[in-house]
Amino acid sequence: MDPARFDQFENIEEELDYDFSVNEKYIRSDEEFKELLLDPFLDENRHIFYRGERVVSLKRPLLPSMFRNRSNLMTEEDVYVDVNAEYLYNHYQENGHYLDMFNSAFGEADIDCMYDICAFSQHYLEYSPLIDLSKSLYVALSFALKGKEEFEENALLYTVEVSDNDNYTQMKAIADQWLKYFHVRVYNYKEGAENLRNIKRSSPDAKVIDIATNDRMKFQQGVFHLLDDFNLVNHLYLTKNVRESVQIRKFILDKDYCPYITRRIKEDAPWYMYDHLLDISSGIQEAVTAQREKL
Repeated sequence: MDPARFDQFENIEEELDYDFSVNEKYIRSDEEFKELLLDPFLDENRHIFYRGERVVSLKRPLLPSMFRNRSNLMTEEDVYVDVNAEYLYNHYQENGHYLDMFNSAFGEADIDCMYDICAFSQHYLEYSPLIDLSKSLYVALSFALKGKEEFEENALLYTVEVSDNDNYTQMKAIADQWLKYFHVRVYNYKEGAENLRNIKRSSPDAKVIDIATNDRMKFQQGVFHLLDDFNLVNHLYLTKNVRESVQIRKFILDKDYCPYITRRIKEDAPWYMYDHLLDISSGIQEAVTAQREKL
């Protein structure tokens, strides 16, 4: 094959890498775990965030849960829907007494201040434009492995590395601004549909919001990932611009090595074992016990 043609195919693969497999690595040994995951995590000069998935599946792309089921967004007759701050606010307002409950705990909901609503909804409604990440490698691994020691399938870990402050914030005013102008057009793909042939594909802008909204989120060292300003067709979106603004990598945790990772969590950070992640008090007790054992 002509080398120029081969380069052309490589570029196409880069453009169509909707599941980040271009940067995919396998973790099969202690050496790979240390080199590819643990050492970067311990490097204080790098800003890496993590997300664990219990299975490697194209049905679980790196997308907010609200986009994974089109029936939540539109009817079968719709060609597309524009998801933006107005769409989200109206959805929450139409969801029974949901905003009344939010207002009783946090004050008056405001379409110009969407971060609190979206963060609250991500945790308690599982419907928001946000994706859960963690600053802790161990937290993400625990969510991926669920404390098991036997595995029938490989597990998955995403890392999101930010190299500058343009795509990262700890200020709610900036998060509110990002969400105020948030926009994703979601197309209702149908086989052979004429109106989808000329869709202009676009890659999302990727941002990280590091503002804890509750004690559980603080314990889990939680942050949010926001993908903005793109067209989504079914579950597919181009990733080139995402990879240019932040570095997203995909690690396959080999099922035969997963039991060793589970044990490593128990040895290195027992308070982040899966059973403790949703029970802060047990995690604190585990931390106290671990400290006493070291003395």
